[in-house]
Amino acid sequence: MRVALKLLLPTVLFAALICNAALTLMGWRPTSLVDENREMAKAPAWNNSVTAYVRGIDAWLTDNFAFRKPLVFTFNKALYSWFDSTLARNVVVGRAGWIFGAEFDGQSSVGPRRLSDDYIAEAKQAIIERKAWLERRGIHMLVLFMPTKTAIYGNRYMPDSWHFDEDLPTESEQLYKALEDIMPESIVPVRHAMMQASQTAEIYYRTDPHATQHGSFVAFEQLASHINRYFPQLAPSAFPPYSLKIDYYQPTAFGRIMGLPFQDASWVPVPEGEYRFTSPPPPESAALLPDGSRLTYYENSHVRKIKVALMGDSFTNRMAAIFGEVFSQSATINLNNVSEDPADKFPAAFLDAYRPDFAVFLYVESRLAECKGCGAFPVTNPASVRSEDSEVTSFRSAGR
Repeated sequence: MRVALKLLLPTVLFAALICNAALTLMGWRPTSLVDENREMAKAPAWNNSVTAYVRGIDAWLTDNFAFRKPLVFTFNKALYSWFDSTLARNVVVGRAGWIFGAEFDGQSSVGPRRLSDDYIAEAKQAIIERKAWLERRGIHMLVLFMPTKTAIYGNRYMPDSWHFDEDLPTESEQLYKALEDIMPESIVPVRHAMMQASQTAEIYYRTDPHATQHGSFVAFEQLASHINRYFPQLAPSAFPPYSLKIDYYQPTAFGRIMGLPFQDASWVPVPEGEYRFTSPPPPESAALLPDGSRLTYYENSHVRKIKVALMGDSFTNRMAAIFGEVFSQSATINLNNVSEDPADKFPAAFLDAYRPDFAVFLYVESRLAECKGCGAFPVTNPASVRSEDSEVTSFRSAGR
């Protein structure tokens, strides 16, 4: 009996290896939602080198053996669920399953970063140029930076070593201070309202860096209040009576990095009755948008005739349906995947043809970063915007 027990473990391991080898050679793979966020090794081709071919087989077997995905999933799930940890770079697992990351940029703190005077001056100049260019076309500009998830929930759920002083001005607040005497009507602060709302609701996903639809709605309420204050003649219609309904979302940002198929729940403000906006074909001006941009276009005949263009990064996605309920025409443009050409980052040709009442620029606050190749905002304006120098200069001087 004792001998049989001693042989049990090696026998099971040997049988598992034989089974795994047989299933691998047969090409069997279990169904799995695990995405390791990298290109897996392909079967090698013979190139007259035994060494290279053997190494290729080893790499292919390592990435493609039959039980790989279940083992990877089990390991990652154990790290996340039992140890509040992950092997993914730039990702920190906090308490209660909350995950943070993506905006660390190698820093030892996620707190507000002090922007240099040169960077603030450059950003200020770009925004002034844009405002002047838009005003000459009868378009009002609004700039709104969504706080990062860490700025709202970091101190509540992240390890103590990552805590920061919430009273320090964030990057957008530093920029807003430089602009408040020049264009208070164009800058929309939202952090304090979102901090307050976060006390009673989850306005960011636990397992994704984005704000939920509810969080976007809180930001929209600040935008609507801002328009009512500075542009009462163009105030949007009130959002219809609504209820908060649960929605399940399968986020991919941290899920791919960590190799886990997350599913996150959040509240969504749903108008009572039915949605009033429609999704007609986009206007002809949409043909002028840069390659790689993603347009969501809505029309609504039940509200005041106010036309808006919302541009920015992926945080615009959850704002589109909200805008559709209160503006008669709304074009939401995600510019995340356009080229780095300034003419693509600022779609001047489209705006010139579309002529909205408001051009709203909405970005997550981590875009305000002094680094090259990290999608920092604002990028240099295209020559067509910068060339109207004389009026920009006089506008800037008048604001001093």
